[in-house]
Amino acid sequence: MSEESGSGADPAAWTPAIEELLRNWHSRVYAAQTAYYDVAEQLRRWNYRLGIPVVVVSSLVGAAVLSDKGNKWLVGSVSILAALLASLQTFLKFGENATLHGAAGDWFAAIRRDIEEVLALPPESRGKPKSCLDSIRKEMNKAGQKSPELGERLWKKVARRFGVEEPPRVPRQELSEPERRRQSEPREPDFRPKVRRKSPRSG
Repeated sequence: MSEESGSGADPAAWTPAIEELLRNWHSRVYAAQTAYYDVAEQLRRWNYRLGIPVVVVSSLVGAAVLSDKGNKWLVGSVSILAALLASLQTFLKFGENATLHGAAGDWFAAIRRDIEEVLALPPESRGKPKSCLDSIRKEMNKAGQKSPELGERLWKKVARRFGVEEPPRVPRQELSEPERRRQSEPREPDFRPKVRRKSPRSG
């Protein structure tokens, strides 16, 4: 959040349109936070589902080899299975990806708390609207660019749950002349987490 709080900002500068924009951003980062936490939890579960059998099978193979008993064909088959499971675990990187998605969820959660703090403060304590919005927007864009991709189906599902519109709705209001000139300038696209699009089916 901007550090210019209490620096003589005009409370009237915080228009209803700005408040609506902040609430829209809040819904978006809350949706992104939820989606990343959901994916992280799923990946952790898959990591356990694959990791525990690897440990168990590897232990059984080791015990069978040390005991020098049993069917060599069976021991060899189980050994191959253990190697395959271990290779899958390394290739799929469930644990690593769970950590990355969890960190992305933490990042969006921090941005959500910043927006909630701004909305909870009285207008005269928030500082200048443009400085505050620019700070939050830049952090949202940075998080969206550096976080892992989300599946398109998952994002649409979570976006609907939080009332996030795609594409974002632009609030309507009567603008002053300086605001009209400012809005006519090129702007960065509205925030959206990195979403993996499905490739269109051929035929």
